[in-house]
Amino acid sequence: MLESLQDRTEASYLVTELARRILEEESDVVAKLRYIQRTVAYAKDFVAVEDAKQLRLLMLIPETAKYFAGSTFSVHDGSYRLVAAKNTETQLNAVMAYVAASSLVFAHSFLEFVLETLLRITRLCDIAPWLSFIGNKDVSISAILETGLEQTIEAKLKKFIASLHKEGLLTKVDYLAKVLKCNICKSGVIDYTYDSERLAGIDTLRHQLSHHRKKDYRIETAQADITYVYRTAFHFLDLGVHHYDLYGAQRPKESNANPIQSL
Repeated sequence: MLESLQDRTEASYLVTELARRILEEESDVVAKLRYIQRTVAYAKDFVAVEDAKQLRLLMLIPETAKYFAGSTFSVHDGSYRLVAAKNTETQLNAVMAYVAASSLVFAHSFLEFVLETLLRITRLCDIAPWLSFIGNKDVSISAILETGLEQTIEAKLKKFIASLHKEGLLTKVDYLAKVLKCNICKSGVIDYTYDSERLAGIDTLRHQLSHHRKKDYRIETAQADITYVYRTAFHFLDLGVHHYDLYGAQRPKESNANPIQSL
């Protein structure tokens, strides 16, 4: 039933497009992190000098000098420079933490997209596991009489699939594991082992970074987390390809079919 929804050719197109996207996205995010880190390191001394000049100016202008009365640092002995330098370092560290956090949030979102696309690939290869997910869903007699059994079930399936987009990262992993029915810890990805606890930790961290500023999240830590996220994406792609014995194929240029998208 509903085998008409299966399309291994489309699944093969999606495999190629997804693999390319994973490589491009990882390279782009990691490169941006590296460039930001190098840029900040290069500009740090120049920014510190500018900040020191600005602080000195504020301390000398009559309109703002009153705000520095009684401060432990002054213009005359040059102690303001140390204060300015410390403030510069604090602000630059905050900038780096913001960039690191934003990069992880982006990578996490991309992994969700990958999992949704992989779930779509599994549906295109074998509809049976998906029908089992809606086996306990109620179907009205009136709907069956009006549109027929197969169309009613298809509508129920589409509604279920649409609801998965709102589910969390770990729930999507769980559904993918149920469909593949295999050990999801190891794949053909070199030097990678799936760690559910680490992924859960990254998922929690992503939530914290999205809703609360975490000023101590460093770029070095973000690079390790982001690399793990993209390796996880390749890991599940590899599992899917081997489970269904899929081969990547290049979508014909003249094809009017929509390129890679979620479920």
